[in-house]
Amino acid sequence: MSEHIESVEKEDVNWLNDVKKSREIVTEILRFGVSQAQMQKIIGLLALELEDRSLMIGIRDLLEPSEESESSYENSQTKLVYPGGIENE
Repeated sequence: MSEHIESVEKEDVNWLNDVKKSREIVTEILRFGVSQAQMQKIIGLLALELEDRSLMIGIRDLLEPSEESESSYENSQTKLVYPGGIENE
């Protein structure tokens, strides 16, 4: 029982250290004075380094939707009809 508690505590300490290190990295990046566009690019580049392919694709799609997903999004939106036809027609 004591060994189990020690292993759980060690896992907690490791997790906390990982979180602390991640926050320090983010703080260092923000010290550079990056713009919102640069943050998105950094997130996208970091996503490419992920081992979990589906997570990487999900993040990349959020940041840079593919033409295919953009067209399906546009087709799924309700189009407003204006008197005399569709706007910009």
